[in-house]
Order: sequence, then structure tokens, then C-alpha cells
Amino acid sequence: MTAIKTIIFWSTILILSAFATTSYANSNSHHQILIPSISGSVSIDAQLDEPQWQKAKKVLINNVTRPYDNTPSPIHTEALLMEDGKQLYIAFIAEDPNPSQIRGFLRDRDKSWGDDIVGVKLDTYNDQRTAYRFLVNPLGSQIDGIENEVTQRESDAWDGIWDSAGIINDKGYIVEMALPLRMLNFTEKESIQDWGIELLRMYPRDERLRISNIRLERNNSCELCQLKTALGFKGAKQGENLTITPSLVVGKHKEINDNNLWEEKNNTDLSLDARWGITPDLLLNATINPDFSTVETDSSQLNLNNNFALYFQEKRPFFLDNADYFDSNYNLVYTRNINAPNYGAKLTGRKNDHSFGLFVTDDDSTNILIPGNRASSLAEISGESKASALRYRYNYNDDITLGWISTLRTAEDYQNSVHGIDARFRLTTNDVFKFQSLYSNTEYPDTLFEQFCDEADNSDCIPDDNEQCTFGECNFSETILRTTQAQPFSGNALKVGYYHNDTNWSYRADYNEKNAGFRGDLGFISRIDQKTLSVGVDRKWYAIQGDWWSNFFLSSNWHKAQNDNGELIEEKLNMSARINAKYSSSIHLGLTYRDKVGRRLNNSRLAIKGNTTLFSESRIYLSANIKPLLGLHLNTSMEYGDAIDYSNNRLGLTKQLRGNINWNVNKHLELRFKQVFNQLDADSSNLFTARLTDIRATHQFSIKSFLRLSLVYNNTTRNPLNYLYEKPEDIIKHSRDVSTELLYAYKINPQTVFYLGYSDHQYTEETLSHLTKDLQKVFMKFSYAWMK
Repeated sequence: MTAIKTIIFWSTILILSAFATTSYANSNSHHQILIPSISGSVSIDAQLDEPQWQKAKKVLINNVTRPYDNTPSPIHTEALLMEDGKQLYIAFIAEDPNPSQIRGFLRDRDKSWGDDIVGVKLDTYNDQRTAYRFLVNPLGSQIDGIENEVTQRESDAWDGIWDSAGIINDKGYIVEMALPLRMLNFTEKESIQDWGIELLRMYPRDERLRISNIRLERNNSCELCQLKTALGFKGAKQGENLTITPSLVVGKHKEINDNNLWEEKNNTDLSLDARWGITPDLLLNATINPDFSTVETDSSQLNLNNNFALYFQEKRPFFLDNADYFDSNYNLVYTRNINAPNYGAKLTGRKNDHSFGLFVTDDDSTNILIPGNRASSLAEISGESKASALRYRYNYNDDITLGWISTLRTAEDYQNSVHGIDARFRLTTNDVFKFQSLYSNTEYPDTLFEQFCDEADNSDCIPDDNEQCTFGECNFSETILRTTQAQPFSGNALKVGYYHNDTNWSYRADYNEKNAGFRGDLGFISRIDQKTLSVGVDRKWYAIQGDWWSNFFLSSNWHKAQNDNGELIEEKLNMSARINAKYSSSIHLGLTYRDKVGRRLNNSRLAIKGNTTLFSESRIYLSANIKPLLGLHLNTSMEYGDAIDYSNNRLGLTKQLRGNINWNVNKHLELRFKQVFNQLDADSSNLFTARLTDIRATHQFSIKSFLRLSLVYNNTTRNPLNYLYEKPEDIIKHSRDVSTELLYAYKINPQTVFYLGYSDHQYTEETLSHLTKDLQKVFMKFSYAWMK
């Protein structure tokens, strides 16, 4: 960033700081809920027959906040609250005029979205930044997670250890829950605690009603700012808050080697995880030889005619606990990059207006993403590596949040460090300004480029008199150019955004710059050498309660991307309309017009202008969603129009279809079916057709145990004669592979679990009858959480 840019930037920040501090004060008046203290044992069984419930505080949940604007609830719901200094007890009595229509199915944790649900949000610091979310369906299945007001992200990844039960009766249903204070972050004090709280109910019938004990004003973009205040827990302590979880994994792995022979490997691993609340404000997570097998297979994705890496969600407990402490505007901590650590430690804490997170791990290997502006590639550096991250956040006042982040990855002849500052300013109830500024320094091994030699293709390279198409023995590619330099790479990134949201309008403008030298190897940074400016506006309409539709949105977004030299990469205009209606249905229709460059003509040059072809695309997309019957959810989407054929640098025609069917056959059995179709034609002939089928059947014996069968079938056909720069004999005409998994799970809580599973993989380049098994796995995992 130049000196002039720096001066302008910080002048803007100071002006906005003054405006935020002097012009806006939180006008929300918090109503209070006094939670009584009780003694004696309470059984979590949804019976509510203990005498303590007679002393509980009753709160009515009678206000519809979505899709309507704070209208009276058509059904009666009440919550009962009490605490004993160690646990918060909440019971929900949810009446229903037709109990046979209650949507409640036995499900695994975090899978009950779409069911009838009751629950609570808790902002335990009452600072309007983050909140825990605990939800339960009528049969006791749990959903928990974290809402982050600063980053505007919600995640179900966090799993707490708490108790719940639910029962359906002839008047509706009852849910009872006990939330141990030991799993929550809060400040211990002798006086009464004051926490932000919302009690809510989801009521899905002809339309899905969100019913609350509070008013959520459409004209206020900050939901956590509108919570009521719960008073109680006088002198509450978190105790020693120590959880030790040993794990045992036993498995056998068989795989076909390069000589077409089976190789067998036996695997027996012991690991140990510890979670210790050193103080009420300081939490330590530590792990030794952790089992980071995800058990849950990743969602299947097609990756054709795509130059950039795919993103996968983190599922591993060590990284998920208090993961929100590391959030920022850029995704700088993407822990899926860390493959197989021998140890890990994480320290997170919060005191008054200050919070921080620190973690360190090692890894048996180093997987990094080499970014670019036309492609990204995954690289592996041999040998062990170290990774660490530090995040600090300061709540200057109710409306200003300041932060710092640093990440570091090191290995032999390799290091990447990132440092940066960020801030969020809530200017009014409708307006938010954010920024983040980063600096990175990176040094790659001298031979890193060699692993990309095979991916480089210069058959269309036309060198000038003073240029060439090869780098030593290797053809040039963007990835090679991004990894070869005499000096270490250094660069900057800057993200600035303004966001407005009110009852009828929302609009936004953001600028994102990551120059050619910037790298964020611990995060998910796939694009560099790129400056983007985006502007968008939405117009919103709302129906009157009882209409066949609930809301309607018109949206328009403009986006322009250039490289560091100001050369156009992409300019896009998108217009769309979406309507939400009865039976949880929606229809979304959109048009996209885009000018975008294709592949480079001369791969020895990173220039865009004069080295690429600019294509004009127009595309239509349509998606629809409906829940017509109890337990049945249908979803489909399609795209049709122009698409760049990146392999051959020409404009083609794409047809993409996607369909999903989720069917709860009964309380125990759920069937999920996903079908994806992707076809690209060019020069009046087919280039490829890809079909992906994903079938999953789950029998949930109880809330604690299930048996799941998964089958993923990928079928891709290519036309070798329509590839311009590759020999027909080098193109795989047909590829078919099938992955299956059978998994039994018994979970007492998220950390005390037993898994037994089998998986295999089959592949062929001929017909289905020629499928050949090339991988088999059998595994068992047992872990037990000892808590004190």
C-alpha cells in the first residue's frame, strides 16, 4: 500500500470512528428476565414432575418475527427457566392444535433443521458480539452452535456436552434441557450475572414461523443487540472444568499399489485430548497423537472445468472448539490444511472487552494452496511442519470492534507469515463498516515448482523473440510462475466494506485487494494478483399474514475484477428475483451477464491484456424448494447458458442440473438422494458430460445411535476429439468410480463415542461391469470423555 493510500485509509478510519462514537448510541432498551435459583436434583426426562419447576420463571413465546413483522403467534408456547449455580434448566411447553402434524424425527446432532424446534440463544458476555445457540426438536435431538455478530457467520460446528429430552403428547410437545455452566464462557463474579437471552420456537406447517419472546425489528441489522437480559447465577462458578478424552482407533487398510497388487496396513493408534478451564476466562485445549479421521465423509462435489481449489468444512473437534475466536473478514485460519499433527495446543480467553486465541500444531506434511488469478493449485512440501495462529479482538465500545491476527507456517526451506489489523464499526442500527489490512512474507523451497511440471500445458504457447515457453525441463504454468522467484514473496491484502440493511432495502459496497506477492497459507486464499469492487442492492416486500406468499426480493449485483496492473479479469452483472411461499417453498430466478478472460495464450507471461481472450457470457439459473408433505423435502436447481471452456480457451454452452430429495420415511429412517448433472458443449459438439449420484440411508435407533449406508457414484464421459490441445489418446473417454461406506455410531455425547465402519472404492474406465475394487478400509474408534 502506498503512503498516499495509507494516509487516506487511516483518515477515513478516524472519521468513521468519531462518527460511530458520537452519532450512534444503542437505543435498544433491554427487558429483564429474573431466573430463580433452586436446589435439589432435576431429571431431564420431559416430564416436569419435580417440585422445582413450580418455582421456575415463566416466559411467553408469542411473537412471530419471521416471515412476518412481530405479529401475534397463532399457537401458545411458554418457557420455564431456573438455575442451581451449576446448570441452567429450561423447559418448553409447546402447544399444537394438531399434534399429528408435528415434525419431529430421531436424528443425529445438528441434523434437525426443518423439524419443529424450540431453544435458546445466550450471549453470556452480553456484549452483542457472539451467542451460543441451543435448540431441540420434539424427540430431544440437539442442535448447538455459535452466532457471530462481528463476522455475520453462524455455525453448527461447535458441539457442547448438555442434556435434553422431548416428548410428544395430545396437546403438543414438551422439551426439557439442562445446560451446564461449565461448558460456557462467562466472567465469574460474586454479583448477579446479566446475559443476553432469546427464547424461540420454529413452527413449520403451511409456512415456517419463527416465534420469539422478543421483538426483532427489521429495521435493525443487529439481532444480538435486541436480546432481552437474563439475570441470575449469583456467584456462579465454572468449577475445574476439566475434560480428558482418551481415544483408541483400530483399523485395517488395503490398497492396490502401482504393481496392481494388494498392500495391507494395520493401524492401531492411541490419542489423548484435554480441555481445561484454567480460569473462568481462560481455556486450554491440548491433543497428543490425535485421531483426525473425520468419520463423516465429505459432501460429494464435481470438479470439472474449474481452475480453483474446492472448499471443505472442518469437522475435527480439537479445531472446532472456540473456533470463532479466530474468525476475521478473510479466511486466514483454514485448519483443513493441517493434515496429521502429532500434537496440538490451543489457548483461548476473554477478559472484559479483550479476547484472544492462540494455537500451535505440527504436521507430518505441509499442504499449501498456491493462489493465482486464473487458477490455484495444491502443493505438498515433504517433511514435518509447524503451524500457529494468534487472534486478538478488542471491543472498544458497543459499536466498535478492533482486532489483530497473525499466522505462521514453517518447514524446511519454507515459511509463510501473515500479520494484519481489522475493525468493525456499527455506525447506526442499519449501517456497518468493516476493514482488514494484511501483510505477508513467504519463502518457498527452490524445487517446489517441479511438482507442477505435469500440469503445465504450452501446446498453444507462442513465444515472442525474447520469450520462452519452458522453465528448465518444465513447461510454464501460472502456478510455476507463482512459486519461482529469487527473493521471498511479500505482499498486502485489503478488504473494505460498507453494508446497509433496513426494512425495505439493503445495499452494500466492498473492495478487496490481494496483490501478487500476498500468500495466506494457513487460510483458504485461492486468488491473488486481483482487485475486486462489488456493489449490490436488494429491494424487499413482505406479505400480510395469511397470504399464500410471505416475502419477495429483487436483487442486483455488479462485480469487477482486475489484476495489479489494472487489466480486466472479469466484469459481471447479476439480477435475480426470489419469492418465498407456503409449504416452505421458494423460487429463485436469476440472469448473469459477464465478460471474463480465458486461459493465457503464453504461459510464460502473467499478463492478462494481450495474453488472454475476453469472452462474453450470458446465463440463466433457476432454483426451487418445497416441503409438500410431512418429512419430505424437494430441492432442484438448473443453469443454462454460456460458459468458458478453460481447457480449450473457447466459449461453450453449459447445462447444469441438480436435484435433492430428503425423505423421512418414519421417525427412524431417513433417505437422502442427490443427483448432479453437468454438461459442456463447444463447437457444436459435446466436450464432457458428468453425473454424480449420492445416496445415503440412515436408520436412527435412538438419539444416541444410528446406522448409515452411503454410496457415491461418479460417471464422467469425455469426447477426446473435441479437445484442441491434447492428443485424443491422452484423454480418458470414460471414468466411473463408486465409493461406499457403512457406519454404525453410538454417541453418549460429542466426545464419548463408538464408531464401527467399513468403506471401499471401485474404479473403471470401461462399463460398470468392469468396476474393480482398489481400496478397502475397516475401522473402529472408541473415545470416552472423563469430566471433572
